[in-house]
Amino acid sequence: MGLVISAEEGIIKVVSPIDDTPASHAGIKAGDTILAIDGRGLQGQTLDKVQDMLRGAAGTKVGLTLLRAGNQKSFESG
Repeated sequence: MGLVISAEEGIIKVVSPIDDTPASHAGIKAGDTILAIDGRGLQGQTLDKVQDMLRGAAGTKVGLTLLRAGNQKSFESG
């Protein structure tokens, strides 16, 4: 996927997308909050578990539900 993420008070945030990866091509930005992966909410998940959920073989599709600062509605990526 190509993301650096962190957990802040149980909230998973994008620190930065890595250049020239699926995440950067999908328009994911630093500061975005990841709400769900493939429709599965992340509440109560550890950072390690979330990282495992984001990993997969090259070409594997992963759908993210994101919230961007300044927006009131979440959006889908992937």
